[in-house]
Amino acid sequence: MSCCTPLDFLAERITKGEPVIVFVRNNKKLFGFIRAFDKHINLVLEDVKEIWTTRKKDGKISNHEKMIPKMILRGDSVVMILQV
Repeated sequence: MSCCTPLDFLAERITKGEPVIVFVRNNKKLFGFIRAFDKHINLVLEDVKEIWTTRKKDGKISNHEKMIPKMILRGDSVVMILQV
């Protein structure tokens, strides 16, 4: 990896067309492609799969998924971004 700063990391993901996993504050994960960003880490994401889990009253855990074609994610919601 030839990145030096977080913004370089994001730019490299766009250039290479590589997917990322974005962990957000509400304990959800977003798997998709970064198309644009700014200095506040606001992200434009495409082909996003939103993944989250819930616990039912009986203790069983349910996994959920939702496909989102395009979204804008506010940077203050981002906890971590991983290269896939």
